[in-house]
Amino acid sequence: MEVSLDNVSIDLRQVLFEMASALDAVGVDDIHHGHRVAYIAYRCAQRMGWSEEQAQIVFSLGLIHDCGVTQREERSALLSTMVPKDTVSHCMKGYELLTACEPLSSLALPILYHHTWWCELEVNNELSDEDKQFAALLFLSDRVDYLHANYYPDNFGNVTQRSRETISSELLANTSTMFESNQVQHMVELLDSDDFWFSMDSRYIESLAHRFPVVPFFSAHLTLEETISVAELFAQVVDAKSPFTFEHSRNVAKLTEFLGHQLGYSERFQRMLYLAGLVHDIGKLKTPIDVLHKPNLLTEEEYVCIRRHATDTRQALLKMFPCRQVIEWAANHHERLDGSGYPLGKMAQELDLPSRIVAVADVFQALTQSRPYREGLPLTKTMTILGELVEDGKLDPTVFDCLQQHDIECYQISIGESLKETASV
Repeated sequence: MEVSLDNVSIDLRQVLFEMASALDAVGVDDIHHGHRVAYIAYRCAQRMGWSEEQAQIVFSLGLIHDCGVTQREERSALLSTMVPKDTVSHCMKGYELLTACEPLSSLALPILYHHTWWCELEVNNELSDEDKQFAALLFLSDRVDYLHANYYPDNFGNVTQRSRETISSELLANTSTMFESNQVQHMVELLDSDDFWFSMDSRYIESLAHRFPVVPFFSAHLTLEETISVAELFAQVVDAKSPFTFEHSRNVAKLTEFLGHQLGYSERFQRMLYLAGLVHDIGKLKTPIDVLHKPNLLTEEEYVCIRRHATDTRQALLKMFPCRQVIEWAANHHERLDGSGYPLGKMAQELDLPSRIVAVADVFQALTQSRPYREGLPLTKTMTILGELVEDGKLDPTVFDCLQQHDIECYQISIGESLKETASV
């Protein structure tokens, strides 16, 4: 099958928006926190006369400033008081994630220090002045949104004049200690603007970003490997939502790449398969945690929630990727050759071999993966189940035969153990 191997890049800005939504899924009690922090920081940066590129970078930092948060309780604690007790762990985790992602590594230091008080930040000789300003504005914007959330709006949902004044007083009281004084002065002036508050809506914020002027940071074309690096970051954010799926995306990606190699695809094609495996489950961001974590049989309504994630994956990928092949391979992972799969009920003639590879890898990894309420199945039992699915006309026999020929290696990839340890299964 002929597949275009060009233009496998990714829309970096849209990825950051989707990541902000991912973080909302971790802290569902505070939707669009990342959007608002991004917006607040951008408007203040503009008011201070920062360059457009600097303003857009701090906007992006705002979207993903909490990328190190993994649990709902952790997110709630950060938004429960003006001075949260434990801010180090998620700042460090975010720093580590971004440092490992080359296209976004320049954002790592401001994320590491985005809860550091200005009185400490100012005397830190290891940071550039620009990174200090980025971190300080992130901190200030984050706390403005905290204060905004804790002062009730009027009957029409608008922030009252009294609330504006109270928020400003809080900021001014912490000038030169928690917050940088010049930033506070400009922020206080901004808080007095009707338009600033009226425009703090997720729809308007995304529309604002779509109108941003072109700047070098977001105009560079990412290579396939850089795109994969961003996708790996995204996959970690997705998998962190559930301990049940931790490392699932990456292991499916490794399996698809391995099977692609064994089936004779080119090295670049194998990496595209790896990319599809990485992003195949990003639609689970919208799946309720209680449903995702349920250890026993799902109700009919809950199963509908699960099935929805394949469509949500497709829709998210359509925003981020120009490469339709990768989108199809990822979004088809629950389709079956006999039409019994979901969400589109595609038949065999509508499913190319790469889509079939991802589907087999996903089932194999899910069966062999240990979860808190059950141990992963042994290789022999897993292969029996897969064989039955092939016999029933649901999964591809060619891919299964390849898996069968390399079953030990695939099991090793799936559970992350050494070949020596898996030899006895």
